[in-house]
Amino acid sequence: MRKLLSICLIGSALLQSCEKTPDTQIKGTADDLSDGTNIYLSKLGKSQSIQAVDTFQVKQNSFASELPEPNHQEIFLLSVEGLDRQNLIFINEGHDVEIELNKNNLRDSKITGGPQTDQMSKYLDKQMGFATKINNLQGEITQAKVQNNQEEFSQKMAKFNEFKEENIAYRKHIVNTNPNSIVSLLIINDFLSQKSLPVEESKKLLATLTPEVKDTELGRSINKNLASVKATDIGAFAPKFEGPTPDGGTLSLDDAMGKVTLIDFWASWCRPCRVENPNIVAIYNDYKDKGFDVIGVSLDRPNQKDRWLKAIEDDKLDWHHVSNLQFWNDPIAKLYGVRSIPRAYLIDEEGKIIAKNLRGQQLRDKVAELLD
Repeated sequence: MRKLLSICLIGSALLQSCEKTPDTQIKGTADDLSDGTNIYLSKLGKSQSIQAVDTFQVKQNSFASELPEPNHQEIFLLSVEGLDRQNLIFINEGHDVEIELNKNNLRDSKITGGPQTDQMSKYLDKQMGFATKINNLQGEITQAKVQNNQEEFSQKMAKFNEFKEENIAYRKHIVNTNPNSIVSLLIINDFLSQKSLPVEESKKLLATLTPEVKDTELGRSINKNLASVKATDIGAFAPKFEGPTPDGGTLSLDDAMGKVTLIDFWASWCRPCRVENPNIVAIYNDYKDKGFDVIGVSLDRPNQKDRWLKAIEDDKLDWHHVSNLQFWNDPIAKLYGVRSIPRAYLIDEEGKIIAKNLRGQQLRDKVAELLD
């Protein structure tokens, strides 16, 4: 959708004046929230960083705020004190936004605004329905596996894959039929972060969008991420970096490299990372004297250095570590296009990437192949 422009009316001969575009109003009801409950407004900024915009409070079961400088197709997030990890999403199109908050499940709240915000709400509702079907099916798959019912397991897995393909086709249809939509851009972003499609296919979808959409903050960020994906392909040289160490010093990738080096993106809060750590510890202990080294790059949150250090100690991670403590805004993670963790790159002594995202026995087998 083209950026809406504030138009100055031209008089008989001269441009006389241009009225200020009115701010976008945000109004909401919150029947189940106490007076004084904080509502947090933020937006998606450069490189998909989350930037705080405003904090306001519930008063008499309602709240209100406004967005300056409308019509930028910016993506905004609204969250509520006490409801962690839940956000409402809307798009700043210059239309007022009305919200009916659901305290029990923020994602069930009703939000209306401009055409793209309304499209976003319908899309997310559809995705919630899909997620419910998938979760139910996963439970049935687990049950069949526990009962060692191979026929039932195979049938449920086939249905699971069918659901996934159906949802991918639905999302691709939205992108193909809405080239002017920020929603299409968000779907492509999800394809990349979830690895639902090959990167080349996501690139082709992005190419179908209008220049106005691709020139938004999110569009530029996706292009940058696609470039970083190419930079970390197998056979490419791992991008050089340096970062703060636990003792307050600085360590570079060059300083940490052995004959074979694992660059391991993780965090103390990442459960799958912590589950994988014992496997890496065992491989490291078996092969460190043969030239295997590890550099851990933590995506721990700001002001949580103590949690990072405790996880290193608890998991017995006796190798190199760096962290900028900037969560998903970590510059090393951005350099590598890291959008989910755990993420790992195996490099040779020249710094060339030879494998990605190997875990458990696959990682051990590859290290053994290279060093035994």
